[in-house]
Amino acid sequence: MQLTDKGQKVVTAIRNLVILLVVLGIGYWAFKHWGSKDGNVSIKGAAGPTPDLVIAYNTFTGVEGIVLMNGGMDPNPNSALYKEYGIKLTIKQMDAVKDTRSALHSGSLDAVYCTTDALPVETGSGSDLVSDGVVQIMQVNQSHGADAIVTRAGINTVADLKGKKIAYAVGTASHTLLLNVLESSSMTMADIQGYQVADGVEAATAFKNGQCDGALVWAPDDEDCVAAVKGSKVLISSAVASQIIADGLLVKQSVLKAKKELITKLVKAWLEGNARINNNAQDKKEATALFAKGFKFPEDIAAKSADKVYFSTLGDNINFFGLNNGSFMGMTGEKMYGRMSVKYTEIGLTKAPAPWRNVSDPSVIQDLMNDKDFANNPNQAAAKVEAMPLPTPEMKKQEAQSSKIVKLEFPTNSFALDENAKALIDREIEALAQGFQKAYLRVEGNTDNVGNPVYNKKLSLNRAQAVVNYLTQSHHFDRNRFIIIGNGDTKPVAGCEANADDDCKARNRRTEFQFIWDKAGAK
Repeated sequence: MQLTDKGQKVVTAIRNLVILLVVLGIGYWAFKHWGSKDGNVSIKGAAGPTPDLVIAYNTFTGVEGIVLMNGGMDPNPNSALYKEYGIKLTIKQMDAVKDTRSALHSGSLDAVYCTTDALPVETGSGSDLVSDGVVQIMQVNQSHGADAIVTRAGINTVADLKGKKIAYAVGTASHTLLLNVLESSSMTMADIQGYQVADGVEAATAFKNGQCDGALVWAPDDEDCVAAVKGSKVLISSAVASQIIADGLLVKQSVLKAKKELITKLVKAWLEGNARINNNAQDKKEATALFAKGFKFPEDIAAKSADKVYFSTLGDNINFFGLNNGSFMGMTGEKMYGRMSVKYTEIGLTKAPAPWRNVSDPSVIQDLMNDKDFANNPNQAAAKVEAMPLPTPEMKKQEAQSSKIVKLEFPTNSFALDENAKALIDREIEALAQGFQKAYLRVEGNTDNVGNPVYNKKLSLNRAQAVVNYLTQSHHFDRNRFIIIGNGDTKPVAGCEANADDDCKARNRRTEFQFIWDKAGAK
């Protein structure tokens, strides 16, 4: 039957109405299920959905926990982050620190990465971060080998770095490692020829090109450097000094207040992603593949880098922010930040950095502590510090990779530590020993030549033992880490072998803290 003109118009009108209703229905569904929480239209041209949060991270596999949960870099309706937490997240790759800080200041970013150890460089007098009320709200990861010092042939100890040309990036985690390593051998930046570069990649290039004697590099460039330069080696890495470098997340306090629920969910999801990587090889492989794709980075190299990162859990963050009623005796955020505030002030990179309480906010972690199911998840427990194997007999005699001399005063014929001696150990040794968590410490007592040599040898051994007893009992260090030696007067300092005057005798009455690590473990 053929419709009249009027009938065809009616059919056309009905068809158009149906199409309109379908389009409106689809639009309503999209708005309800994929719209922004503030009611704004959620479609942003070709860029996709408007994200709830935008964060930035540098090209480092330590970010893999949240990349895994987000299923990549862009808002993803199929991701665990959206399905389990309802968050649409954009992750931006930004390697220039200044750009991330500018974007955080303008509000185009909600959160950015930092390293807690180098944060004092950015929080000194007149700091924009401080004036903006920026705070660290979580520990994201710890460097467990991702930062290293590579050296040419002939440089076998930290003392061998003296006068050598060393490439490093100023005010970064690389610089933190360098400062700590030098201190472990009673050295400072003035003892080396500093060769400043932009980053670890440039440092590696300079080393391979023969422009320097050593370089502070990132994994896996350390392996590449050793393969490229004959006779070179990894002198030390954060696999040994595993408690001195940690990444964190920065937000403005105003943003945290306005988006507290969203940010708390983000941190919870991030910690869940970290735990998945720590405990499931398939999740770790997936996270690395997503990172490699999103950050346009070779997957095989990313996998090597990720093997040298520890991904922090809720328990680690509880320890980091000191939320355990004082039961944690390791490296807290306050101690890491405070220690490096002093170091970076001493070399003029910062001035009067703000105190830790002004640049940190543990409230998100505290909220997650009250989430009992999450807090009691065994995968969210803090990393367990395993007791080190007992030192081998060879370690009693082998050359130490670094040695720090501390002048401890003992009463005549006594091995009792007074309060001044304890304070000196706390100031000079405690934080170093905590930072170099995978190093053995050989504590050697030494005397001058006054008195009976046999008696002096026993006295020096008792004094070294007293020092170790203090460190293990008061600071809860693993006793297996210590080698105790009493030299008596048999190891005078160079130039004072004859104990010819009071000055030499005083120099010979000393305690040495010698750091020894497995050379294979330095990688």
